[in-house]
Amino acid sequence: MTRLVTFCVVLVALIIAINFSNYKKFPVSNEQFSFEKQEKIYKAHIVEMKELEEMRLAALHPVKVEEVVVPAGPLVVLDTPQLVHGSKLYKACVVCHGKRGQGKKSQKAPRIGGQMAWYLTKQLSAMKSGVRVNKAMLPYIKKLGTKDFQDLSAYISKLPW
Repeated sequence: MTRLVTFCVVLVALIIAINFSNYKKFPVSNEQFSFEKQEKIYKAHIVEMKELEEMRLAALHPVKVEEVVVPAGPLVVLDTPQLVHGSKLYKACVVCHGKRGQGKKSQKAPRIGGQMAWYLTKQLSAMKSGVRVNKAMLPYIKKLGTKDFQDLSAYISKLPW
């Protein structure tokens, strides 16, 4: 027990000695204390802290910029007979795939607007032939031919992605 007490006393004495040696290293300033100077420093510190807090809040809660919807003209310019026929055929597809071909999750309809025309034609042909099974699409496409698939695909590929 005496060893422990002796160790603690020596440790405390060592800490005090180190603090006294460090005390001598600090420069002594005879400058008079200025309340105005300290007040300016404090105000600058407060301003800096406010800026940091605003930056922190801005990082935590970013401002959401609302997209402005600009009413535009028609989705697709129907300048060819193929596109006119495709737009007429697409009216049946709007129910599931949406006006812009954006798809609807509730009906498990994928986004098709802006997809490549050759890919859409291939998928429609595969659905009609039974290679790709899609019971929801079959009633809509079973009466369509290859030319109808090409027209419909051309129109859908022109929809904005």
